[in-house]
Amino acid sequence: MLSFRLLVASVTIFCFTSLVLEAAELPNDEVEGLREIGKTLGKTDWNFSVDPCSRQSGWANPATGQDNNITCDCSFSNGTICHVIFMYVSAPLAKKSLKSQNLQGMLPTDLSKLPYLKDIDLTRNYLNGTIPSTWGSTQLEVISLLGNRLTGPIPKEIGNISTLREFVVEYNQLSGELPQELGNLNNIRRMLLSSNNFSGQLPETFANLTTLEDFRIGDNQFTGQIPSLIQNWTNITKLVIQASGLSGPIPSGISILTKMSDLRISDLSNGTEISFPPLSNLKNLKILILRSCNIVGQLPPYLGQFTKLISTLDLSFNKLTGPIPSSFSSLSKTDFIYFTGNMLSGTVPDWIIRNGNSM
Repeated sequence: MLSFRLLVASVTIFCFTSLVLEAAELPNDEVEGLREIGKTLGKTDWNFSVDPCSRQSGWANPATGQDNNITCDCSFSNGTICHVIFMYVSAPLAKKSLKSQNLQGMLPTDLSKLPYLKDIDLTRNYLNGTIPSTWGSTQLEVISLLGNRLTGPIPKEIGNISTLREFVVEYNQLSGELPQELGNLNNIRRMLLSSNNFSGQLPETFANLTTLEDFRIGDNQFTGQIPSLIQNWTNITKLVIQASGLSGPIPSGISILTKMSDLRISDLSNGTEISFPPLSNLKNLKILILRSCNIVGQLPPYLGQFTKLISTLDLSFNKLTGPIPSSFSSLSKTDFIYFTGNMLSGTVPDWIIRNGNSM
């Protein structure tokens, strides 16, 4: 009898929970906000005849492997109210975005009707126009616009988004100088700006970005030297300054960035010869690329002690001289090593001959 009562109670609780979940709906203003955003983006397959948080047709369940362009949090008001928190595509085993959907519209200027939105990911579409300055009034945590056709400068108002952790705008046609206000992003972890047409110097306010872990500015038209302010980025793990337009020298303060695992600097714009940067403390490096940096002198033996340098060592197209240090034999398991375009002397070590395919 006791077991029967427990079963009845369990069924009752389950049914009540199911009814609550089914009753949870997205407020009308957020539905209208999605409708406006879809129209601006050129998204034509959202089905507004059902609630966007219902996971019904047009808002498919991620478990089926179909597109699910938004994610809702339906825990508000005891499970009766939903809010849109993420705008992306979900697929089995991976959280994806409104990626590669051939969207050919523009970025929506008004996100105010989605006040709980945290992430917006519109990666790899054909969106054009500019980044709206009105986004500066949001509480977004992630903005990913990689691989579109966006133009114009980054609005200074983006620096007002104190919650922003990731700002990804690589592979667009953005231009102009970076606004000083970006230095106000005191929670930023990733700032990816590569492959645009940015110009000018890096703002001095970037010294404040002490939470940065991943910073990429390759393939741009910046001017001036690599700033010494990078020494403030003590949490940085990946730094990419390849063909950025910046010139040397590489600041000596780079020596204190001991969390760095991926350092890529290449094609420094001036012809000033520089000595090998002080990297002896960067023992966590897995990838080290210093290609075409006008580096003179000999290879530092301490690189041979970098036991984690297992992916890539590229020192090609510099002006390095002297022999390859014997300590480099411990790098025999590194996937790729490049010394091309230098003036090294001496005999080729046996370990290089044995591993010639990766040299």
